[in-house]
Amino acid sequence: MLVIWDTNIFLICGFLVTFVTIEGVYMTSLLNKVPQGGWVPFAISAFFLMMMLSWTYGRSKKSLYEAERKMSLSELQDMLSNPSLHRPPGICFFYTDLVNGIPPIIRHYVQHTNSMRKIMVVLTIRTLPIQTVLPEERLVVGKLGVDGVYRCLVQFGYKDFPFTEGEEEGDNCIASVVAKLREEAATTGEDRKLESAMAEGVVFVMGRTILRANKNNGWLARFTIDKLYRFFQKNCRSAISNLGIPPGKTMQVGMLYEM
Repeated sequence: MLVIWDTNIFLICGFLVTFVTIEGVYMTSLLNKVPQGGWVPFAISAFFLMMMLSWTYGRSKKSLYEAERKMSLSELQDMLSNPSLHRPPGICFFYTDLVNGIPPIIRHYVQHTNSMRKIMVVLTIRTLPIQTVLPEERLVVGKLGVDGVYRCLVQFGYKDFPFTEGEEEGDNCIASVVAKLREEAATTGEDRKLESAMAEGVVFVMGRTILRANKNNGWLARFTIDKLYRFFQKNCRSAISNLGIPPGKTMQVGMLYEM
């Protein structure tokens, strides 16, 4: 209420006191009926609490792992300047949850394929805790300091529709991002390079990360990471699916995170 609707703090406190009072009375009444089956609501609440805590714990571990092992610009520059690296034409979008820095999945991809498109865009999608984001603020782009490498942050509110609906929404996403990059191009040559790369083909690379707890962790941490979080991860929907990217333009790269 305070973050999203900017409600007065006194109204929030009034709502909190009322809510806690009603819930407290309800919970107290259930405590007297536990032997008669009043334990069921507690069991259901505990189950959903376990789900949320497991997901939050796994996501925090994944974010920490990526932040600690993200690539530096100098490492990326050395990797892309390798004369044995194959550089086919076109644009490669790398989707990542990492807002700042270059995700380790790019290192993993280059090391195992020995190739990278002429233009690379590190793409992150965020849903902000506000109703809507102005169209001119939805795309935040910039260069990463390496020739042909860009960063794009796509932001939506929780009531926004990603770009436009329909069969071509994925192409609209690509066109919108490339158009924004061309607006930020410093030279005419850079603008032409982006235009030609767009015409030569686009591919989206998504990291399929698998978390695994090592033996140094306790049994509870191993169970949470290896069983609960992995199950939820397999059944969750990626944020990039909202963009409607055609399956023929996507590629998944698997990577094991051992922590």
